[in-house]
Amino acid sequence: MDVYLIWLLGFGVFFLFATSLILIHNRSHFLGLADLNSSATLSAPELNGETTSEPDWVSILIPARNEESNLPKLLNSLGKQDRPRLDIHILDDQSEDSTREIAEEFRDAMKSRMRDDPSSDIHVTVHSSLERPEGWLGKNWACQQLAGHARGDIYIFLDADTWLASNAITSIMEGVHRFELDFATVWPHQIMESLLEKTVVSSVYATVAAYLPTRYSYQAPAWIPFRNLRQKVKPMFASACGQCMIFKRDTYREIGGHKPVKDQVVEDVMLAKMVVRKGKTMRMFHGTDRLWCRMYRSPSEIFNGFRKNFFAGFNYNTPLFVLAWLLHFTVYVLPALVLIATLAGILEPNDKPLIASLSGLVVLTALIQRLWISKFYNWSFLAGFMYLPGILWFHMLAFVVIYDRLLKSGPTWKGRPV
Repeated sequence: MDVYLIWLLGFGVFFLFATSLILIHNRSHFLGLADLNSSATLSAPELNGETTSEPDWVSILIPARNEESNLPKLLNSLGKQDRPRLDIHILDDQSEDSTREIAEEFRDAMKSRMRDDPSSDIHVTVHSSLERPEGWLGKNWACQQLAGHARGDIYIFLDADTWLASNAITSIMEGVHRFELDFATVWPHQIMESLLEKTVVSSVYATVAAYLPTRYSYQAPAWIPFRNLRQKVKPMFASACGQCMIFKRDTYREIGGHKPVKDQVVEDVMLAKMVVRKGKTMRMFHGTDRLWCRMYRSPSEIFNGFRKNFFAGFNYNTPLFVLAWLLHFTVYVLPALVLIATLAGILEPNDKPLIASLSGLVVLTALIQRLWISKFYNWSFLAGFMYLPGILWFHMLAFVVIYDRLLKSGPTWKGRPV
């Protein structure tokens, strides 16, 4: 048994070393919107692109279903943007609360402001969703409709539970022009108030920082031989956050909008991969100090929200899903169990000092990683200390989604089956 434990714990050390290298890599290449105001954060090759004149219009596209508790904060922040010529479209997706009334009040307030101050050029239109065609998921259909109404050269899709600093749109446009991007996405700074949010939501963002070398989303890995192979591999590193996605209008139309991903729960990731396959440029940013989101609030929202996304994130590939479960158990859960059992005298291996040291090293490294990620994202350090309960929570969720898969059932979201 000692040999197997040593091998498994050694694998955990290797895995955490590799992901630590990715963390260091992302520290330089996973830029925040706030970093775009300081050229000191950018390497020389990235500064070669000259900033071009801004397009006449930026279209802000907001799908909203039953968002009366979130929408006012977003709309208030949009009304304070320091960038003129905003074309804002809000789609009421058959809401059963006061979402539409809130959107219309904002529209009327912006019209009144423009009458008093013509330089305040913010145009707001409120739309009602058409009936959803067969085969479409609700949000994807809402986004497709919104794009049909937009008149800007740039489309920015925002979820209704986000809100922005007054210079956020300016920062986004700086990134689009400086890096000559066809597509961009921003991972908002997640506001996590409850202990469960700090436990679960932080685990999702940690995977982006530690598992995804964000540089490769815009620059094919040089260590992969042959140019054609590098270009084929490049889409594997493309990802996106649907809470904030930015398209050049022509790029969005060229990929067919949301239609090719009409039935995809993780449509954001699929869209990013499609953009890269088309040979377009993309980049990911984080939104610290510029863009915020409180993803879920109640335990039921957290559970059902991730329940609908978890398996979909693996493209419903059961072997890959099980492999990821085994990987996380081996790297995070097993070392903690071995350490506790060894120190408590429950487990008495022949080479107790080595096994205790290895398991302790893995647990400590994982903790340091999560604390570093918390600092990077400007979270409370409590989120870092909750990494193991977060892993265990997703282990529990894995059994639920496999059960859903076997019974061909699943959660509902905002009154609709997913």
